[in-house]
Amino acid sequence: MDRRPVDADVVVVGGGPAGSAAAIACATRGLNVVLCEREAAGRHRPGETLHPGIEPLLAQLGIADRLPDVVGARHPGIWIEWSGPRRFEPFGADAGGPWQGFQVWRADFDDLLRQRARKVGVLVHERCAVTGVMQQDGVVRGAQTAAGPIAARMVVDATGTARWLGRALNVASPARSPRLLARYGYAKGTCPARDAAPALTGDASGWTWTARVRPGVYQWTRVSFDRRRDTGIPEELQGLAPLGRTRGADVTWRMSRVAARPGWFMVGDAAATLDPASSHGVLKALLSGITAAHLIAAALAGKAPEKAIAVAYHDWLASWFAVDAERLRGFYRDLGAAVFLR
Repeated sequence: MDRRPVDADVVVVGGGPAGSAAAIACATRGLNVVLCEREAAGRHRPGETLHPGIEPLLAQLGIADRLPDVVGARHPGIWIEWSGPRRFEPFGADAGGPWQGFQVWRADFDDLLRQRARKVGVLVHERCAVTGVMQQDGVVRGAQTAAGPIAARMVVDATGTARWLGRALNVASPARSPRLLARYGYAKGTCPARDAAPALTGDASGWTWTARVRPGVYQWTRVSFDRRRDTGIPEELQGLAPLGRTRGADVTWRMSRVAARPGWFMVGDAAATLDPASSHGVLKALLSGITAAHLIAAALAGKAPEKAIAVAYHDWLASWFAVDAERLRGFYRDLGAAVFLR
């Protein structure tokens, strides 16, 4: 491993769940970490429920005891109407009773992770755009940022679908699905049907997710397979007062042709993206960040060759993506979605 002078062992670009998890996990393994985030605070995202199975990961990251601060609702399962009669799917139960999922306010959840990163010694730069890649002999060795150049032994791209590093290095991330756009928004008022549990409803035209995310605040997400039939805000929320504008996010499936090489890793949506119906998006983001950190620590300690761990990480992520994509493709075919039947 190159022992030249550096500003950090690891520079992480992007402060969402994947980037913060990578930064925290690297720092708790004794590495010097800098995290650069373009925004000053967490941003709104298409929401999803956190399965109770995420709790061990949150404990590993050291935020399990703070999670109640950002939870707006809890519930034992999800209502599903998908290629069959409407049914309730519980998360499970044990001797202590039903397991309760978490509906978090994503902006606050992201901020909580960054606060934890600071606490374990990560130097966090907010409002810090990354403008370029530093390379030495063809190997990525840092980032040019608004705060100045940061030389590092390893770089982590956690910029989501912006894929900063992939674009800079011309690493392709081809579409693995028809183009998909998620529209989402918030509404204020009362919707008793959604107070007990979220709902996921799908048909040949697309799917809709509705959930209470805070007392008196509901979020909806809609993915239309045929945008000409985009119905916008769900009927059950149309009597509520909109909070802000409707937002959009490109959720076309993508998998980077290379997710890691000596000197760098991609984590979260920067490496692989599926639309929110795949579920467990935050779980996957956290796990990819933690896994990358484990491998980075091994490489920097000289316990494993960089090339070997990069290949192992890519193969693990690609296998995960392939299984989830095929499962999701099957769900959409069951709905009769024409774009997935071709």
